[in-house]
Amino acid sequence: MFSSVIFAAIGVLGAGYCFILSAVALNKGPKCFTVGGWIYPFRDGNYLSDHSLWHLCLSPANIVPWHLSLFSLLLVMSLIQGVLCALQVLNGFFGTLCGNCKGCACCG
Repeated sequence: MFSSVIFAAIGVLGAGYCFILSAVALNKGPKCFTVGGWIYPFRDGNYLSDHSLWHLCLSPANIVPWHLSLFSLLLVMSLIQGVLCALQVLNGFFGTLCGNCKGCACCG
């Protein structure tokens, strides 16, 4: 039972890493081909509220909506994973403490 706590804690760390990585990627924006070459034209996250800037990316086609979709989904899924793994940590912790619930007041 305690091994599930360890693996779930690793899952929480992985979810946190994915969340931070996705948030940074959303803020930085996609790397795309512009008049100046392959650069990150939206370094400060201004493209999120100003759709008129999306035309700065000449190639690949539709990279900005694709980038937003991918990293937004990763952000949401990492939140869900973090919550589920945190619940599993609690479940495993109480399972370790209570065992089979014989004589344990916390289990009822």
